[in-house]
Amino acid sequence: KKSSRDNSQRKESFWDRERRANVSRRKDISSLNYISIPLNQLPFIDTDDDEILEYHKSINRLATMKILNLTGITNTELKEQYGVANLTELTDYDNNYTTLVNTIARWGARLIELEYIDEAVTVLEYGLSVGTDVSRNYLLLADIYRTRGEYDRIDALITRATTLKSLMKNSILTKLNEIRESITG
Repeated sequence: KKSSRDNSQRKESFWDRERRANVSRRKDISSLNYISIPLNQLPFIDTDDDEILEYHKSINRLATMKILNLTGITNTELKEQYGVANLTELTDYDNNYTTLVNTIARWGARLIELEYIDEAVTVLEYGLSVGTDVSRNYLLLADIYRTRGEYDRIDALITRATTLKSLMKNSILTKLNEIRESITG
């Protein structure tokens, strides 16, 4: 009975909060921490590789759009903070972010396949700078750092991953720690 009562109270609390959020007034979102893509700092290599060219095109397109990292923030929290009228826009900006970080991880992986390692590091480290929670981004960098003997940079990846507000945090940390342990034996 107690469990059922607690569950019922949680549901009621959630729906009460949701009702309040749905009547929140629109707030100014122009000063949020929008992500800008530094096109002049990313390695747009001269290539005939269709996959790389598609990533270049996608990144250039995203550079013209508004991008926000809203990872770990619920729709209810967004409505409470910025008003229900901004939810669609904020969702679009977060979707742009998801496209960005996924493109970065795939772009970095393809650069590695083509043996453009320094360029891959630049792309993947940019992914870190915008707060990516794509595990592939972390693992590719960790592998490069391990190959180069830059073990302190793997430690830095682990430290950065501890700050993630994402469901992927524990998985990323587990894999990075496994890589780190494989070095020290």
